[in-house]
Amino acid sequence: MRAEPGVDSGVAAQSGPAIDRDKLQRLLEERELVGGPYADTLTEPLAQLGDQLFAVGDYPAAVIAYRRALHVLRINDGLYSERQVPVLRQLILAFRATQDWQTLDGRYEYFFRVYGRGQPPYTELRLRAALEYLRWQREAVQLKLGGEPRRLLDLVSLNGDLLKATMNDSQAPYAWKKGLAQSQMENLYLVMDVIEPLVRQAEFSNSRDIFGAQPLSADLDQQRMSGLLRTAPAKGRQIVQALQLAAGDDTVEIAALNLALGDWHHWTGNRYRAAEAYTRVEQNLREAGETALLKQWLGAPVALPANNAFVRPLPDEDLVRVNALFDVSRQGRVSNVRVEAPDDKSSSTSRFRRRLNATLFRPQWEGGEPVESRVEREYKLLP
Repeated sequence: MRAEPGVDSGVAAQSGPAIDRDKLQRLLEERELVGGPYADTLTEPLAQLGDQLFAVGDYPAAVIAYRRALHVLRINDGLYSERQVPVLRQLILAFRATQDWQTLDGRYEYFFRVYGRGQPPYTELRLRAALEYLRWQREAVQLKLGGEPRRLLDLVSLNGDLLKATMNDSQAPYAWKKGLAQSQMENLYLVMDVIEPLVRQAEFSNSRDIFGAQPLSADLDQQRMSGLLRTAPAKGRQIVQALQLAAGDDTVEIAALNLALGDWHHWTGNRYRAAEAYTRVEQNLREAGETALLKQWLGAPVALPANNAFVRPLPDEDLVRVNALFDVSRQGRVSNVRVEAPDDKSSSTSRFRRRLNATLFRPQWEGGEPVESRVEREYKLLP
């Protein structure tokens, strides 16, 4: 079986050592003269040219170079050649830099196909590629690239199939199971955030339909959304509990999973179960002598979801920083917000204040009980 090229969610593999751009252009002309416009020998210098253009911030020109390199590779090696992956990864970064989200969306689809589209045989590299694809789908939902309900439904289905396959495989490493479980939990947080308002709106609209209007039950996607919303709290609990069974006797890992379970119960409104889980976290970490970790996890309020389900990569531009002072209740609710920000950012500050007031926090936890807290933190305002 051929070795699969590495996948890195942050930095793509570079194509080779830096070469003077003029020399690269001459090399390309020489090789094209000898082998024609689709000669396989053009691939490496084209990719190197793209790397150099990317490094100096000329992203549109880098895209042109990478696309031509991919075209040559596909002609010589076929549409799903593994040799194209490093170039494809760099092309993805270039599209991200230009914020060409729709094209980037298409490139991720192709990237996923190159790595087997989530089908067996499973390898570490294929699973890492699948996780990266799943992460992008969550980002696409938050960017509102179109078809959010269907995209999110399909995302949950795909992630669920991959998770089931690995959980049922006794030979699959725990890291695979954990990665896919965490990914699915992030999906479920998005379900509660994105789908719940849509379902409520649809139910309200349907209740006002005139006689003869299309019933809500006839809409298959609406049925899927409603069903997923009803079962999401139980699904999340079952995922974390199944992972606990696979975690063995690692006390700190069990504590981390109890923390995730507590957060999920807290997010879905089951305060009693959340308190039980947070109490187990405290017990686990005290037994393990991990007092520093206990302070980090439960010693101060933490905004939920704590798994970065709602976090998007920040833009390169300088962002306005604000200082916020607020109270967090024993139930994790925010009140008495005071924000210090530049005078010319009053509208952005007002939006931030509303979002902060709507944020649910994991409360500070002491001696098996949640406590009220006064919090002071710095935030960056997205444009």
